[in-house]
Amino acid sequence: MLETFEVIKGHIEKALIEFSKDDHLETLLEAKREYFSLTGQANEDDEDFESRMNSFNDWYVLQFVSNKRTRTIIKEYIKKYGLPEDLGDCLMSVNHSLFEYTGKNLRRQDVLKDILHDKKVVLPKEFPKPALIKGDFFVGRVISMGEQNFLLDGLAILPSEVKSTLKKQSKKVRKLGELKEEFKFLMQIEALKNKWLRYGHIDVNKIFQF
Repeated sequence: MLETFEVIKGHIEKALIEFSKDDHLETLLEAKREYFSLTGQANEDDEDFESRMNSFNDWYVLQFVSNKRTRTIIKEYIKKYGLPEDLGDCLMSVNHSLFEYTGKNLRRQDVLKDILHDKKVVLPKEFPKPALIKGDFFVGRVISMGEQNFLLDGLAILPSEVKSTLKKQSKKVRKLGELKEEFKFLMQIEALKNKWLRYGHIDVNKIFQF
């Protein structure tokens, strides 16, 4: 199973490198302007800088559609290299959501609760344990191949004090049944988290308002 994940990560990394230089540099800059205007600026001395950049990279490769293109980068990459259908479907299966890490099940597998879509996500037993503690809420991305689910590196871990607020808002967004509204909600969460880190003296519940 880990071999499968290494193949998946390898293609994501290869697509990121290829579509971040030469003729694609302007697309990368366009994506950075959009992403950081939605979530707030990132500084290299921020404690979550690496995770935020991982999140941006995953979004850029798997979800972003440039104004000059009609497809995601990963879709262009799949077509260019003629990847097998099952691998191509996997790379386009990204589940961008709000999750809760609920610990291990009886099979010693790490389990996530997809709060936004109200379902359970089980990671392979061999999958490296996420840098999370039981009960952590976070925005992240899961990619799936068959029955196997893999958590990508870019995680925005959220303050525990706002769990109930996030659950209530997730229900409202889920009822809308629109991907555009889901994306808007998830980007807003990241922006509020960034604001919370910048203004730690303000009550977190006054920041996380929708």
